[in-house]
Amino acid sequence: MVKIVVFDLDGTLYDSHKHIDKDTVYKIIELEQKGIVVGIVTGRFYEELDEVIEKLKLREYNGFVASSNGLEIHDFLDGKIKCFTRLSKDEVKELVEEAKKHHMISYVWQNGRYSMFDISFMNGLKKLASAIPFDEHYIKALRETEFEKSISLEVPLYDKVCFAGLPILKLKKSILKQHSEYRFYDVGRLGTELCKKDVGKLEAIQFICGKKNTSIDCVMAFGDNGNDVNLLASCGYGVAMRNGSAQAKKAAKYISDYTNNEQGVLRFINSFFG
Repeated sequence: MVKIVVFDLDGTLYDSHKHIDKDTVYKIIELEQKGIVVGIVTGRFYEELDEVIEKLKLREYNGFVASSNGLEIHDFLDGKIKCFTRLSKDEVKELVEEAKKHHMISYVWQNGRYSMFDISFMNGLKKLASAIPFDEHYIKALRETEFEKSISLEVPLYDKVCFAGLPILKLKKSILKQHSEYRFYDVGRLGTELCKKDVGKLEAIQFICGKKNTSIDCVMAFGDNGNDVNLLASCGYGVAMRNGSAQAKKAAKYISDYTNNEQGVLRFINSFFG
């Protein structure tokens, strides 16, 4: 019996324009009205989630969000926040320096925006994007990103470090050879994210299940990428999107017949719940 339903955002609940269609929103709220607990489990940062929390009425129906790959859990039933382990400024600096050796781009979230390091030439492109009157997600993200000439770390703790570039495998091997306290979550073929080892979507949902005295077997989870794999494999009803990675599809018990641009979540819920 499904008691908790959780959704990844990018590539799953969001379409390619980072929107959720109205029919899907209504169906999710319908699940909440039937007493099913709904949660968002995403690699995004909590500061980015206000709109989806409001749209899905998660506060009204005592849902939850687990942001930054499960690092920070906001349970709206009791208003409590659970945090797993963050990265220190010194750790982040060391990791960024290691990425530079492999010619990888590094970026972090700080003070409500992304900061990318050692690619200050992108500021010219940022100026161009600021002149474009479109509200496209990627253009907005580009406008709000700070492109730093050197490593500029402004806060004491970080949720994760993100890397982009071709030699991902070499970077991962190099870091894990020296540090067993980290774990990576791949994001597509050219991106990966590093967190502390205790941070994960599965760990976040296990924590929620413990609070609600519910088995992980009663959880339905939707996802599409590397950071969803452990959760999809371990929950009772793991659903990978048709557009999902090979890893996600292999881990899941179900695969939606439709992509995130084809109401894949909505169509699966309608088929499963009748």
